Amino acid sequence: MSGAARFVTAAGVVVLSEESHAIPLVDVTAVLRTGALADPEGLEGLARVAARMLRMGTKTRSAEETEELLERLGASLSIDVSHGTIRFMGSVIARSFPEFLALFGEILRAPALRPKDLARVKRESIADLSQQRDNDRWLGSRAFRSALFGDHPYARSPLGSVASLRRVSLEDVSGFLRRYVTAPNLVLGIAGDVFGKDLPKLVDAALGGLPRSTPKPIALASPKRIAGRRLVIVDKPGRTQTQMFLGTLGSRLRDPDFHTLFVANTAFGGTFSSPLIQEVRAARGYSYSASSRLGADREREAWTIYTHPSSESAKDCLALELELVERFVSRGPTATELEFAKSYLVKSHAFDLDTPQKRLEPRVEAEVQGLPRSFHEKFVERVSAVELDAARAAIHRRLASADLTIAIVATARDVIGSVRSLVDDVRVVPFDRV
Repeated sequence: MSGAARFVTAAGVVVLSEESHAIPLVDVTAVLRTGALADPEGLEGLARVAARMLRMGTKTRSAEETEELLERLGASLSIDVSHGTIRFMGSVIARSFPEFLALFGEILRAPALRPKDLARVKRESIADLSQQRDNDRWLGSRAFRSALFGDHPYARSPLGSVASLRRVSLEDVSGFLRRYVTAPNLVLGIAGDVFGKDLPKLVDAALGGLPRSTPKPIALASPKRIAGRRLVIVDKPGRTQTQMFLGTLGSRLRDPDFHTLFVANTAFGGTFSSPLIQEVRAARGYSYSASSRLGADREREAWTIYTHPSSESAKDCLALELELVERFVSRGPTATELEFAKSYLVKSHAFDLDTPQKRLEPRVEAEVQGLPRSFHEKFVERVSAVELDAARAAIHRRLASADLTIAIVATARDVIGSVRSLVDDVRVVPFDRV
């Protein structure tokens, strides 16, 4: 094997590789196709706790011994939990890659699951939640998603809550790992200084012992758009600067309009010359940074605008953003704005593929999401083909200027009077209740 390759082990692990010998380094990305969406009601945060328990050692190694071995191998290993996945990201010097892969297999196959380690992970997870409440941007994002998605699972935080974390038991963790850490549920990506011909044997030795059961897919309904312009103010004392999130339901990965909307969003708020940044920052100076983002997942994710105006400018900034959204949804981008966005995306795409790891990432995502390889491989072709009428039609089909969710982190008494007239409904939530 050389360059890009794909194979499936006898146990069912999908393996993707990007071989390059330019640097004696190997990057490893392993993704379980299950994440926080699998958390049972009342046990939110279970997936994240279970993932962190995998870093607490194996049946034959303590957490400290595992960390010492990683250090000796010249390796790193981190874990990230999202709604849909548990992602392991590692890096190791090339000569230590076989031993690193063997250790990773041991972590997955034989986690220690000691009661004292669970107590520690739960304490640390609860402390993480407390620490996040000091992060105004996180508070705003959480309030925004909770209000936008309502009772849909996308509204829940992978971090869970203090109450749900306290309820997690060792049996819950063991059951979660037993159900979801299986060979058919795992996609393994390997990029860098490896020889593809050696990989099947190495992967089989490390991961061949994983269970071969296929987890039942997590049922997920489509989010429903809630009518009206609804504002949540996260009340936090002593704020002179706000954190403002505004948006509505956007797109999903399998949406035929996805690439068209992606280009349109870039035209609106994805470059320094886009209308959102020019109007909010350059022309009026309401917020040092401003951006819009089109999320996408199995089902419709959020289309989000982010700014951080001062409390004094909050009303004017919000009024301007509402005006810009109305204009964007009703008229779409101009021809000049669309062409600039297309050119920007095409030219910058080369930087998305300039290392083996970057070339591997979209292949891993496509495999995990069940997308055709052409979804990413034809990115430039699809972006270049977007036409103005198609962009405007896609915006009309997917986005709504009348049905918007807004979240502002601020001292409520400083902003509520001025912003109330801009929305249909206002709700105030203490910051420690988010």
